[in-house]
Amino acid sequence: MNRRLTATLLASDLTEVIQLLQSKGILPPNLTKEMADTTKAIHSATYSLILWRFRLHSLPPHGRIFLDEIASDALQILPQIMMGFNKPFKLLLRGIAENTLRHIYFIDHPVEFERMNRDTKWYMSVDGLLEYAKHHPQLMRVELKFDALAKISSLYSDLSAGVHGRSVRDLEMHSALKRIKFEPVVAAAHLDTLKKCAAAVNFILAIFHHTRVHKFPVQERSLLLRTMPAAARAVWVSHDPNT
Repeated sequence: MNRRLTATLLASDLTEVIQLLQSKGILPPNLTKEMADTTKAIHSATYSLILWRFRLHSLPPHGRIFLDEIASDALQILPQIMMGFNKPFKLLLRGIAENTLRHIYFIDHPVEFERMNRDTKWYMSVDGLLEYAKHHPQLMRVELKFDALAKISSLYSDLSAGVHGRSVRDLEMHSALKRIKFEPVVAAAHLDTLKKCAAAVNFILAIFHHTRVHKFPVQERSLLLRTMPAAARAVWVSHDPNT
């Protein structure tokens, strides 16, 4: 039943998204099966990341704003991949990973949030954000069961290499605009990375907001859990935030 409800939830939004992207010339009028399947899979993963913004909208600004940023970045991923813009995709996904860590840190640190907005020279490094998350009592206890933070750290490093071009293989080789196009093999690789990121991010947020997630509509909770591997779902189901 949950699977059917989730499929219905996604299908309605996917139809609207495809029509919008077609009207803007981002997607062709007639999608090949390969493009349709890729679009559907990307939409499902990004929809799960956007969902947090709407279900946790009552949080204070120092926690909510980073969920808004995650949603904004996730919203742009589908058109970037389908148009063949590879480096922007990596930059967006890296932003999602970083803003997940920012959310964890700044929701507990309203004073530092104010300082970040007041003092342009002060900021929390990614290493500092990751270190805080690793020692957070709600996350530290589950990391040994499903290492979502380690996965986020690894993804962030790989995505940074793609953005900054640490080696020749990371550099973009497009020499002309006409060579920037949808490539199924590249899109499949991006989709795999996106799924890994969504699994880790959704797990971290679902653990961190465990009580709230239990109150989500069943089809939305099911969607979030389906982005995670079976081991992560088992950890979430058995998790007790009060112990």
